[in-house]
Amino acid sequence: MPTITKEKKQSEKPAKKRAQLKVLSVKEIVICALSGAVLGLAAPGINLWPIAWFGLAPLLLLIVSSKSGFTATARGFIFGTCFNLVYLNWYLGLQPLDWLGFNWWQGWLMACAAWMIVSMHQGILISLFALASYLIPVCESYLPKKISGVWRIPAFVLFPGLWVLILNKLGNAPSMLGVPWSMLEYTQYQQTQVIQVASIIGGIGVGFLIVLANVSVANLVATLHKKSTFKLLASDRPRTALIQLGVTALILVGAYVAGAWDSSRASVEATRHAAVLQGNINIDMQKTKRRWNPLDLFHHYQRLLTGARPGLIVYSESAMPVFFREHDDIVKAMGAQARSLKSDLVLGSMDRQSADSPYNSAFGITSDGKLLNTVYHKRYLVPFGEYPPAFIEYLPDWIRVLTNTPAGGGFAAGQDPAVLDLKSGKVAPLICFECISPELVASSTRHGGELLVNLSDLAWFHDSSIGEQMLAFSVFRAVENRRFFVFAANTGPSAIINPRGEICQRSRLNQDLLLEGSIGFISDMSIFSQWYR
Repeated sequence: MPTITKEKKQSEKPAKKRAQLKVLSVKEIVICALSGAVLGLAAPGINLWPIAWFGLAPLLLLIVSSKSGFTATARGFIFGTCFNLVYLNWYLGLQPLDWLGFNWWQGWLMACAAWMIVSMHQGILISLFALASYLIPVCESYLPKKISGVWRIPAFVLFPGLWVLILNKLGNAPSMLGVPWSMLEYTQYQQTQVIQVASIIGGIGVGFLIVLANVSVANLVATLHKKSTFKLLASDRPRTALIQLGVTALILVGAYVAGAWDSSRASVEATRHAAVLQGNINIDMQKTKRRWNPLDLFHHYQRLLTGARPGLIVYSESAMPVFFREHDDIVKAMGAQARSLKSDLVLGSMDRQSADSPYNSAFGITSDGKLLNTVYHKRYLVPFGEYPPAFIEYLPDWIRVLTNTPAGGGFAAGQDPAVLDLKSGKVAPLICFECISPELVASSTRHGGELLVNLSDLAWFHDSSIGEQMLAFSVFRAVENRRFFVFAANTGPSAIINPRGEICQRSRLNQDLLLEGSIGFISDMSIFSQWYR
């Protein structure tokens, strides 16, 4: 009988430790990458939305079959990064960057770097979800179980709860430089009947339900697999898994019914005329030597407004790229325009209270030509794009130049959800990607906003899918708060959305036009608006 020496035993210990931290096999990497990329196909702009209801199940199975926390984390990172690389493909639309002084290959390099960095940042959050899911004792049922003296949390509660906590809330908080963009709920923006429950539980609740459905799929697959690999998610017999699938179906049906009930109570009466002025001022007209001056812009807008009906007219973000209140001639001209059109105006421009605190702002001008004293200052700023984080000072100049803004060194963040009290009604402005924040939009509604408007300038991203994804966010904000939503994008697509999330009018990309439609001003607050913070 062979003997094992003391030296051999000692040499086996580090070998075991190394095995726990071994690099993933090529097969594992390919499975994780492909699974994540397939889920990304559900993103707005690609619109293979059914995938969202089962496309996360592979990640859940990969987590429970992991032999160490390191493996679970690595699998989650690869899955999450590839999911976001597909979802966030619009970052490639940043190029060409010749207006920043980069040639064609440098532009591609910078666009690809931004695309990869942001995707990896979001991949890290999904890896944290994977690690937490691995470390917390879990069982395959809807109820907790005590196994071998250890209480285990139901997967049907743990996985959806961890997902929305890490992805929707903590990891993507502004203080963490987070941008909660690639959320699962937005994949359903065209399924308006399905998302009506968002007026009660919000988009975050819809995301919870999507993950719940994926847990049921993973539970069924693990049970039918009949191997120990997925035993943590496997029921004792197929009948149990089918019963739990039925429970999930009942929950989803209940959510659908609750949403339909609340939708039937919502006011969608459109009694006022509204128009979006889509100026189509491309990046060359903004940033190069061929840039248009305020007078050029005013005459361009005046031409587009010929024959406009009285009502509300919404301009885009930075429609007048100056410090608006410091230019009396422009203020007077815009006031005269409002009077002649008998329309209230909402205009994107800049404001400042001191030389070192410029704001990306929205102004209101009433139909009698009066400039409102209330000015909305954008609260949620784009990291790097609108303000340089503190550590940017230690980076090379070729990176710092990417923080270029109309204000020069960056914007200051506003603090208040200011509402513009116009003749038409009370308008709650949002600027650019603030429509990704349900917290900000709900706070604007609670502060008296009867109509939501978003002013955006997406010219930076050329012909990408970013506009379609921002429309998806706007659809959810409209449903959550039961408000009409006017989305005004400089280069399109612009849209008018009703409180049920239906896109009533929309424009195409890269056209200068006046998009007209009907809106209503609503004072009743949704259940979601009242409770969500």
